[in-house]
Parts: sequence; structure tokens; C-alpha cells
Amino acid sequence: MNTPVQLRRHLCFLDVGHGNSTVLIAGEESVVVVDVGRQSALSEFLLQQGVTHIDSIYLSHSDADHIGALTGIIATRQVSIGRVCLNSDASKDTKIWEDLVCVLNDARKASSLEASLGLVAGETKELPGDVCLRVLGPSLYLATKGAGSKHRSGGRIQTNSISAVISITVGGTTLALLPGDLDGVGLADLMENGTDIRASVLVYPHHGGRPGGSTELGVYARALLGAVNPKLVVFSIGRGRYATPNPETVLAIRETVPDARIVCTQLSEHCARELPDQPATHLSQLFARGRAGKACCGGTVVVPLDDLAAILPKATPHGEFIRTNAPTALCS
Repeated sequence: MNTPVQLRRHLCFLDVGHGNSTVLIAGEESVVVVDVGRQSALSEFLLQQGVTHIDSIYLSHSDADHIGALTGIIATRQVSIGRVCLNSDASKDTKIWEDLVCVLNDARKASSLEASLGLVAGETKELPGDVCLRVLGPSLYLATKGAGSKHRSGGRIQTNSISAVISITVGGTTLALLPGDLDGVGLADLMENGTDIRASVLVYPHHGGRPGGSTELGVYARALLGAVNPKLVVFSIGRGRYATPNPETVLAIRETVPDARIVCTQLSEHCARELPDQPATHLSQLFARGRAGKACCGGTVVVPLDDLAAILPKATPHGEFIRTNAPTALCS
């Protein structure tokens, strides 16, 4: 494999399998991570890029596929971390969540990193080169009520309801929206507060699966897509896990934003029953969890901060891969 290009002003949606991890590189000394996946993909990517310090890590919510890798990253001291930002979740009773909370508490006591609660709408982080990370949700109301309570509208607030919704802006224009696993209650709260969530790139919530709660999938998808109006929709999925993305979700994209490009990190079983025989030549050289098993579709997706037309994987060879290897492709 050729040595991958060293990234300097890029937004990377990592192929972590089933889960999410986004790395924002705004300069040689400015790296921010949103969610960390569950396994070692983020560590592999950071090692490949020679990253030794992360300015901030934002954890959208407490699900294992968004937080699971962080305990190991802290324990191995592969990189130094300035700050970890998250919200509390009294409803989450998992060993992974308990372990992470304990590790963060110990690290904070040892002054090896700052851990802060209160990841709510209004928080911003200015980065070099006129790049800004903004937290658009949850509202203070949602975060304070917390998972397990009831929204004033009558809906039940769950872990996904308080998922942080983060935007990345460049020069004042919103490049990407990272909504974690935002559900219908959380989306309705955003809309009620008049939050502008338009963005060129959308990492689709909950990996394209059902949003949870009482919200119908099609209703949710059309409301979200209509509000965001993305040019690129990324599904961070693991082949063979939960059969994502849901075909109804992809249909909603085709109907609501028909010109949007769709990229899945791995090849959904909805699109191909069998994996390709040959390695995928359209992929970038960046680490991707599915590469070794030939399970990638788009692999790790890379968006240059200053050139939306230079997204990797490139559209033409990626499209040829889909035509050749995905006979029932949802995105075609």
C-alpha cells in the first residue's frame, strides 16, 4: 500500500465498522475528534497520520459504538488529549459507559486531561483557518431534563434524544452536520427552537436505521433531509450489523434531495449479497476498518475543508465499483 497523504485541512469520516468517528484536521497542530467508534480504527488512523495530540474530543452520546474506543486510547497514552466534552446520561447502565466515566474521572484528578459536562447548544470552538465547531443541540432544556424523562411535547426523552448535534463551518459557511444518533424528539426540539441545520455534508443519524421512539422512519427522514438539504450523505455502517442503511431511508434521500451523493463506509448487504473478489482500487489509502476483509464501499470518506469537489473516494471510480460489485445498490 502506498503511503497515504498527510492531511492538513480535512474532515474525515472514518470507516470504523458499525459506529461513528469523525476527525477534523484544521492545521498541523489542530485536531478535533467527534465520537471515537468502538474498536481501534481511530487509533489506527491517528497512528497513520502521525497525530500525537488531540485538542478536543466530543462524545455525542453514551452509546458504545460512539464511545467504546476512548478508554483504550486514554490508557495506552498513544496521544495526549486536551479535553473531553460530553453530557451525563443517568439512564445508561452499561459497563462501557461506567468504565469510561471512571477513567475520565481518574484522568481529570491526575490533571492529564480536562473533562467537561454541558455539551449543549451554544458551545463553539474556533479553530485555525476560519474553521469553527458549533454545538447546535441538545437544547439546555433537553440536556437538563435528561434521558428517561418526558419532553414538554409529551414524547419520551431517550439517550438518542440528547445526542449532541455538531456543525463544522468554514469561512462562516456550514460544511458538515454531525447529528450522532439524533431521534425524532431531538429533531423536533431543534426545529421548535428554529435551529438552522443546513449543511453540505450530512452524516446520517443512527447509521440510516430507524430513529427510535414513535417517529416513523419516512417522516423523520424527510423532515431531517428537508432541513439539512445536503449535497453528500454519509452512512457510517458495518456490514452485517443491523442491516443498515434502511432502504426506506435511502428512498427518502432520493425523493427529498435527488441530486445528493450517497456514500456508505462499508458495503451493505442490501446492495450486495457477496463481497468483491478483488481489492477495491477506488479507496483512498487512509485506514478503513473494512479494507482487509474487502467489505468497504466508500471506506474512510475525506472532505477537504476548502474544496467540496475533491471528496475521496472520487465519484467516478466509486460509481464504477458500485456498478460492478453492488447489483442491488440502494444508492443507484
